[in-house]
Amino acid sequence: MIVSRRTFQAGLLATVSGLGSAYADTAAIAGTWSGLLEAGSRRLRLKLEIGTDGAATYFSIDQGGQPRLGRVTSSTAERIEIDFSVDGAIFAGHLAAPDRMEGAWRQRGGSLPLTFNRGEAALEAPPPVPALTKERLTELRRAAGSPALAAASARKGGPMRVWVDGERAVGSGIAAQESDLWHLGSISKSMTATLIGRLVDAGAVRWNDSVGDALKNVAPEMSHAYKPATFRHLLSHRSGLPKDLAPAEFARFSRLLDDAREERKAFARLALAMPPVGAMGATYEYSNNGYVVAGAMLEARLGKSWEHLIREHLFEPLHFASAGFGAPGQKGKIDQPVGHAGGEDRRAYPIGGIVTDNPVALGPAGRIHMSLPDLLRYLSAHRDRSAYLRPDTWTALHTPPFVGNYAMGWIVRGNGALSHAGSNTLWYAEVLVDPAAGIAAAAASNDGYMAKSAPAVGRALLEAAAAA
Repeated sequence: MIVSRRTFQAGLLATVSGLGSAYADTAAIAGTWSGLLEAGSRRLRLKLEIGTDGAATYFSIDQGGQPRLGRVTSSTAERIEIDFSVDGAIFAGHLAAPDRMEGAWRQRGGSLPLTFNRGEAALEAPPPVPALTKERLTELRRAAGSPALAAASARKGGPMRVWVDGERAVGSGIAAQESDLWHLGSISKSMTATLIGRLVDAGAVRWNDSVGDALKNVAPEMSHAYKPATFRHLLSHRSGLPKDLAPAEFARFSRLLDDAREERKAFARLALAMPPVGAMGATYEYSNNGYVVAGAMLEARLGKSWEHLIREHLFEPLHFASAGFGAPGQKGKIDQPVGHAGGEDRRAYPIGGIVTDNPVALGPAGRIHMSLPDLLRYLSAHRDRSAYLRPDTWTALHTPPFVGNYAMGWIVRGNGALSHAGSNTLWYAEVLVDPAAGIAAAAASNDGYMAKSAPAVGRALLEAAAAA
């Protein structure tokens, strides 16, 4: 399944309530603590208040600083747990010293290392990020244990820089190259949104085209709740659609297919028959289903596949010669980086194997691959708001159409920068567009073990941006 760091980061600040009772003795950890959580390229300063009654409150200073409630459920020196279970989040660790708790923040399948120190020292502004070097990239890759790690950046008006380290497949001895192709996972979502923006400019579709009108013949039995949903709802994850199909349904779809239009229709029918997770507009639910439905709408309106449309209206006008779909490379060859999964002992999943990517129907949600130089050119078009789109269309893409910080295919950070990440569980990539600083940056790894690859990619992204 497609995994996005957005899912993890979006849930970090969910309000919680109704938690179980705490262990009675929390005196040893009562008081004020602070820590720095590195979530991909985001560095979040956290303040934690623990009461003697086991009540806990944390504040994410870099995400508005609103109080979030939790409860200590274990407070022995060997095992400390603070439960935010309503949002599926737990801090779990141990008391490494009287003034130091070491552990991890676990949420929705993700886990990131986190250390809390007593007091508020970690709430001070983090030190400046150093500029990336080839030696530093090697250090990051080796520490993560990833087969390969790559990064690229460019400042407006300046040269493009690309760094690559490692090998295309574990044990192959074939070095990754600057021109290699990387699977982008859910970063593809912003490309689908950008395609729709281009088609809006051409008058082929409208932002307010509805699911009910576009797919009435494709999914006549869709839930009435989805009929008023528009491209704006689907692309900002505000349609009410659940994130994914049930695993048994998901597994039915083809991984190799020349024309996915019929399967995309079938996928959309299943998604649109699911009960909504909440009210349209008011409910944020990161949804791969929503992007598949958006792709099916394009296909129904224009009579061409999403793959054809995005080649014709995005890849070709912006001269992305390297762009394609699915895992890159040819069967029987290691001519491109190969995706990997597993724990500390990574396993390669080469082209021709049983599974190398998500089903073809999921293309609009996350099956694009591309070289880092082409990816930088794409990001720079967003950074510079190039003539590729009308000014008001760029604004629409970069502005959350409802509440929250998710625009259309982009997370909007507090400083106005745009970011996103993506993985198909065999790769991980992350991008950053900072118009105010004039910077575009990207980083990627052929490593789906995100406990290790995501921090390395996130750090490489930050340092690549600093080097621009």
